Amino acid sequence: MKIYHGLFSECGPRRKNEDYIAVREMPDQGRSVYVLCDGMGGHNLGEVASKLVAEHICDYWTKNPKRKDSEKKIIDACDETMIAYNNKSRVDMGTTMAMAAIEGNKALLAHCGDSRIYVVRNHEIIYQSTDHVALTPEGWPIITRAFFTGRNSYIPDIKQIEVEIGDMIFICSDGVYGNGKWSVLKDVLIETPDYNTMEHIKAIAETNASDNYSAILIRICEE
Repeated sequence: MKIYHGLFSECGPRRKNEDYIAVREMPDQGRSVYVLCDGMGGHNLGEVASKLVAEHICDYWTKNPKRKDSEKKIIDACDETMIAYNNKSRVDMGTTMAMAAIEGNKALLAHCGDSRIYVVRNHEIIYQSTDHVALTPEGWPIITRAFFTGRNSYIPDIKQIEVEIGDMIFICSDGVYGNGKWSVLKDVLIETPDYNTMEHIKAIAETNASDNYSAILIRICEE
């Protein structure tokens, strides 16, 4: 099988883009890793937090080329990233994380926070990550699991799937699926996916955007 991907990361109406995407392709090892992070509003230096986490996790893959992908590998990468994160933090920072690590026909999907992962197969969504969000007594949503300075709430949920030819893995920040756009985006993903799908998604996310918006679309194709 052959893996193709497209991505975008846009500032939208915000003053700066606190989303960040990192990708590492390792054809000699038959694996690749894709990470999307969304620096959190209400915390400082979201753009620093998101870049640090995404790059450190991806760098773990390139620094350990002989290590097979596994849940333990993801946890170890997150542990090392959190150490670097706390060493870097001079103020409270926070970022979500969503990733896909693909090796052969195995995909490991991991996330913490409200950045999402969807797997599409045969015009159906066969997997959707569950947001780590709770409501305060006043009814405000808060993220309960993420890379927060000085906290141990970063361990992601991990899902393993066997990918098939024609599958798509879609990773996005909340600026893409939020604000009532998801029903339209879902139709684009599942109805008639083609090589212009990512451009259609970007155009939808751009319409009335109220936040940064970023996404990765991974396609599993024949050689």
